[in-house]
Amino acid sequence: MGKFCLAAAACAALVAANSEAAILGTFGQVTQIAQPADAQLDVLTTTSFAYCWNEVQDVALSQDVWVNAFAPGNYNSSGSLTNTQIAQGTRVRSHYIHFDAPPGGSGAIQGFVKFDRPIIGVIVLNTPGFRHLDDSDFLGAPTLFTSGSDFRGMEMVNDSFTITVSGDTLQFSMGISQPGDFIRVLTEGDVPAPSVLSLAGMSLFAIGRRRR
Repeated sequence: MGKFCLAAAACAALVAANSEAAILGTFGQVTQIAQPADAQLDVLTTTSFAYCWNEVQDVALSQDVWVNAFAPGNYNSSGSLTNTQIAQGTRVRSHYIHFDAPPGGSGAIQGFVKFDRPIIGVIVLNTPGFRHLDDSDFLGAPTLFTSGSDFRGMEMVNDSFTITVSGDTLQFSMGISQPGDFIRVLTEGDVPAPSVLSLAGMSLFAIGRRRR
């Protein structure tokens, strides 16, 4: 029984460790917050820094998702974007970067966000025919977002972002009036660890076999 309890405790610790936050840190004009209930335009506003938060973690995509960049490099124009899809079933962690000025306001910032997994997709477009942010908002549930806004995202005129060579950090520069600039970042997701109860059952089965 002591061996079983020890194994179960170790498994519980492993599951807890895998549930830790996926944003490791920020630098510059960006602040991490808990996932908000409402991130619609003109709700979560500021002119001096961006907000970032974790969305769904370690989920299998229920549909293909368009992303506008995935490889290390600098993206500073619409022509530099490389639109491609991440396939349904891919396990991901989702994160959001939000910079929205209040009505009549404007601002410019620079910042970095470092993640605990490699970046596999960055989503910045939301123009007619390319509603990539709108189409990926299911990854941000239950947060509310504005849909159908032509300029939600990054216009890639006075805006740029870089996926660093390490592949786990996004650097960005944004200049906004209204609406603001918004980025969704997808990083690699973990495959679910066996549940504590499943591992406990396996342990009991092994013990039973040894006693025979």
